[in-house]
Amino acid sequence: MKTTLNKTQFGLALGTLFGALHLLWVISVGGKIAQGLVDYWHGVHFLTEVHTIGAFSIGPAIIGVIIAFISGYVLGWVFAALVNWYGKKV
Repeated sequence: MKTTLNKTQFGLALGTLFGALHLLWVISVGGKIAQGLVDYWHGVHFLTEVHTIGAFSIGPAIIGVIIAFISGYVLGWVFAALVNWYGKKV
């Protein structure tokens, strides 16, 4: 039995996931814990490049969450379309 993915549902699911993850990042920047997370992440991956987290600003934060959602939606939609297309071919 071949399964067909609903492109809209898959896009919304991945878009929601991407948006939620970006929202968590925005919250960590606003809560001033992001620098510690970045320092930890670099340390466990043996990276020496130093990144400094900038000041929180609501405008770019909202735009970033929206762009993350749209990017996730598009990737999810394309993924589902490819799965459906290959499902017909194989």
